[in-house]
Amino acid sequence: MNIAAPIPDVPAAGYPDGFWRSLVHLNHFRLFLACALGLTGLLSGQPFTRLDHPVLFTLTCAAYFLSALLFRRPLLRREEAFERQVVRQVIADLACLGLLMYLSGGNASGMGLLLIVTVAAVGMLPETRAVLFWAAVASLVVLGEQTLQLIRFESGVGGFVRAGLLSLGFFGVALLSHALARGALAAAALAREKSRQAESLARINERVIQELPYAVLAVNGEGEVLQYNARAESLLATRFHAGCGLARCAPPLAGLWAAWRQNRALPEHPFQVDEDGHRLRARFIELEPTRREGAVVVLEDMTELEAQAQKMKLASLGMLTANLAHEIRNPLSAISHAAGLLKEDARDGIAPKLTRIIEDHVRRLNGLVEDVLSLNRRDRLRREPVDLEEFLPAFVQHFSQRESVGSGVVHVHMSRQSAVCMDRGHLEQILWNLMRNAWRYCSRRPGSIRIRVAAAEGRTEIEVGNDGPPITPEVRTHLFEPFYTTDKQGTGLGLYIARELAEANRAVLRYVEGQEGAVFRLTCQAPPC
Repeated sequence: MNIAAPIPDVPAAGYPDGFWRSLVHLNHFRLFLACALGLTGLLSGQPFTRLDHPVLFTLTCAAYFLSALLFRRPLLRREEAFERQVVRQVIADLACLGLLMYLSGGNASGMGLLLIVTVAAVGMLPETRAVLFWAAVASLVVLGEQTLQLIRFESGVGGFVRAGLLSLGFFGVALLSHALARGALAAAALAREKSRQAESLARINERVIQELPYAVLAVNGEGEVLQYNARAESLLATRFHAGCGLARCAPPLAGLWAAWRQNRALPEHPFQVDEDGHRLRARFIELEPTRREGAVVVLEDMTELEAQAQKMKLASLGMLTANLAHEIRNPLSAISHAAGLLKEDARDGIAPKLTRIIEDHVRRLNGLVEDVLSLNRRDRLRREPVDLEEFLPAFVQHFSQRESVGSGVVHVHMSRQSAVCMDRGHLEQILWNLMRNAWRYCSRRPGSIRIRVAAAEGRTEIEVGNDGPPITPEVRTHLFEPFYTTDKQGTGLGLYIARELAEANRAVLRYVEGQEGAVFRLTCQAPPC
């Protein structure tokens, strides 16, 4: 170790706490020493004490005690620079202890040995030259006192041997203390640098986690959340905090976490936080093979992934369905035109009946083509706030006119200021399909079709029901399957298209069990979109 090399620059508040505590302990020692030596001066008349000037000795101890009291406040509050406080205390020690050594009979009294503690404190100064300077000053104090003793014929030349050895001890203790201080300060500087690097990496890590497009959680071996991003809070519908356990903050995820740690197979189907929440799939990334040190949990929003996959599928099928509809429509137009000509040229009674059958099937096939085309257009949406107080009355009136629904059959009940965030055309088609089914199976008496709108926190529910027979469990399992129908005149695409359009608008369409008649509930996002 190169002792002569200077200690690296240390910031004002960069000295380790151990350095400051050492100065505080040194000052406590100074207070104790001043009291003990002062008591010796007061007891100078006793046989075991020999002092030439007991009064001056006591006064010097009192001054030493007062200086220690003055040092105490800046030390405890760290109001001034560390180096300045060290120098100030060293000057007081050299002055007071040097005078006390002279008054107690010189170096032979052993009082000079107390300066070793002061010289050791000097080693904490950053500059090696300063350390050697104060060690030299302490040596001069001892040698100067010994010279005075020689001038007064109170000591012989042999006293200089003791003074010289003590001076050498000062330099040795100062350099050793300085070497230890250099190591401590270098370690403190390295620790500060490592701490800055760790903080920088932590900020970078936090920023990267927050910018990730998917939800991420970092948990320790006890299942406590260490880091997370806003996406995770949004998908899990919770607020995390430091030390928050999965069992309390994210119960659905806690069971999967426990199963993963026990090397059990995780369920393949996604989980939901609540009834209207996102469908999520958790993926655990282990930190070590035993799975005891925690993991990184990645949450995938299956609702969005399925929506993206559906969008890609629809994009690939778009041209096919458009061409298919075009190829079907051309023959249908020719058949319909031929049926009209046959009807005009009919000479017997069977022709009108056959043309009517042809026209019914043409209308059915044309309706099927319209449904397929509407499904193909589901990805071209424009979500916007739709005021239901304005939209529903106009929709009910238009539907009643088109489907010849009698007055009073449809009853609408909604809370004020109800709105949804959906594509207006998609909302109209969803409700049209639901209303057409309700009209087909209701008793067609006043109030037999019910529309109820209820606003909840962050969402709006629209229920369409009738007073017809409830849907049987056998039919309920195939309710939203395409081309499944119990009506010979139906295409089997109405409810399927309604649900697909709802999912495209981040809404949920489902059948409500336990209600009178058949009731479907559309749960939509409330504004803002």
